[in-house]
Amino acid sequence: MENGAKITDNQRNVLLNRLHRPLFWVGEHVPREIEMEGKNVKLHEIIWEIINKTSFSTKDIENIELFLSLLREKEHEYERALEHNYISYEEARNLFSQTAGIMRAIMDLVKIEEETKRKNVQDTKHICEGVEEKEWEHFVKDIRKDRNREK
Repeated sequence: MENGAKITDNQRNVLLNRLHRPLFWVGEHVPREIEMEGKNVKLHEIIWEIINKTSFSTKDIENIELFLSLLREKEHEYERALEHNYISYEEARNLFSQTAGIMRAIMDLVKIEEETKRKNVQDTKHICEGVEEKEWEHFVKDIRKDRNREK
């Protein structure tokens, strides 16, 4: 396929169908950064910080639920763009990859309450060096401020 050629309906359908297969997101990488609510969010760091916590307060759970909601909105936005936008195959593959990574992040957060997952991830914390502490808490605080201003 020539570089920059627009995606065909068949290619688009293949990518969309892959997004809906069970467990397709296994092995996908959580994006380093994404834009959410007008802010650049260090998604990989936030997910890593959350899954490495050893216990969660009620407030933590509320924040995770808010974050999950925002991630689901972003995932739907990307999927709609993949489905409807007039884009190149390369752009579609990038959107697919971003969507798959977000879905991976969602699944990681959904599974957070499983004690064995937290325990196993805690053992590998050293893998992600340079993670800024409390990144997700700062993000949630900003989002809550913004949403309160809108009311």
